[in-house]
Amino acid sequence: MKKFLTYFLSFNLILTTVVATAPTSFASAKNSLKVTYQETPESKIQKWTLKCQPTSGTMKNSKPACRNLLKISNPFAKADPNQMCSEIYESAEVATVKGTWNGKKVSARFAKTNSCEITRWNALKFLIQGVQKA
Repeated sequence: MKKFLTYFLSFNLILTTVVATAPTSFASAKNSLKVTYQETPESKIQKWTLKCQPTSGTMKNSKPACRNLLKISNPFAKADPNQMCSEIYESAEVATVKGTWNGKKVSARFAKTNSCEITRWNALKFLIQGVQKA
């Protein structure tokens, strides 16, 4: 019984330590992004940064952008390769997002080359489309 009690107390101590030091949510993980945007191949590349929790960076309206991003479960996911997409070319705009989101590395490219990619673009338009720096 004494041996069992020792193991039980040790297990509880380890479990309490793990729970106490674990992040409370994905939102508390590091969120730091670098965004580039180019309207046409001839245009100057615009760049800005966004950090969430605490909110900072060179992006104008960073607080609403962080709030919006935190509402999206996987904001930088690629389009499903098995999804049928209409071949609609909307514009030459291109954006990239690199950094860390919810503690995971992010490297995403956005372009308006078909209906699936346009949908991805529109979901993150508040982040990637030609925002003036603060």
